[in-house]
Amino acid sequence: MNNLYSELLKIDLTLEELAFLESEMLKKSKSKEAAWGLWAGLSFFGAHRFFTEDYKYASAMLGTTFIPLAILIYMLFDYYYNEPLFYFSLFLLIGSVIWSWIDAFFLNRRMIQLNETIEQNILNQIQQNRNHKKRQNL
Repeated sequence: MNNLYSELLKIDLTLEELAFLESEMLKKSKSKEAAWGLWAGLSFFGAHRFFTEDYKYASAMLGTTFIPLAILIYMLFDYYYNEPLFYFSLFLLIGSVIWSWIDAFFLNRRMIQLNETIEQNILNQIQQNRNHKKRQNL
């Protein structure tokens, strides 16, 4: 439905407005290749989620990786071994790995939705500019 509305709005655009839409999309849209690169290299830390502006889940992914990793490194270098804490940290790390792999199945769809939202915001901005010009001419 949202995509159909965007297409209907685009039909009504002037050449100047279409050029503005295209230039803004080039500046603001997110690249799937960049998202996949971040997923491939830093998926456990939620880098691809930060890129897609999904900050809540990105922070959760970062936390479920960084905190247990820090605990395990502390145990390794301080020769402190706490079995329940070790297994809990390991469980969180394994969960983070599984989460990042499941996340890969939804990355393309998330990128499409994000770019459609960006386009819709630009179209709304164009519509507001039109309304503003109409009010000035009255």
